[in-house]
Amino acid sequence: MKKAFTLLCLLLISHGAAAGYSLSVYTGKSFNQSLQTEEGLAIELEDSNHLAFSIDRTIDSARYGFYFSNTKSDFQSSPGLDVEMQYFLFQSAVEVPLGNRINGYVGAQIGANHVKPNFASSDTFFASGLYGGFEYLFNDQARVLFETRWLATIVNNASNVSCTLPTDEDNQCLWHFDGDVLNQFQTSLGFTYRF
Repeated sequence: MKKAFTLLCLLLISHGAAAGYSLSVYTGKSFNQSLQTEEGLAIELEDSNHLAFSIDRTIDSARYGFYFSNTKSDFQSSPGLDVEMQYFLFQSAVEVPLGNRINGYVGAQIGANHVKPNFASSDTFFASGLYGGFEYLFNDQARVLFETRWLATIVNNASNVSCTLPTDEDNQCLWHFDGDVLNQFQTSLGFTYRF
């Protein structure tokens, strides 16, 4: 019975490998852009770690799928204040063989960034960006990767993630987007399994 179950699992895995799907997990560092309040006060977000995963469909030398990333950043000047950002992105990339067991890839992404500060209501914004990286192929299924992503979130001052407090020194606005784009950069190490 165990041998039949093992054989069935191996057949499903080999059939899935021909179907061209992949699951990737990532961990790395997120580098944050400074923010500015409506009153012109600079807010520095600390660089932070992120966890992410993606599910992709692979066709020949291309892939497309879904990417999710979660990061939580503290305010440098205000202990106890932080903001969590969750990216939900559709992505597509082209793979280029670079050498024996090494591929490069470049792609684009589009979707949403759900921003959750711990002191105000959350809001969701349109997000897009570019990414690229290198992967080392252990075999047809298992790969290790290194990649960099630029994530641009389109924001506006009508967002729910804002405040309109008085501007005296003791009671300043804690959060308000000033500008149109919030930029983040991610560098990640990851593992991909194709099935």
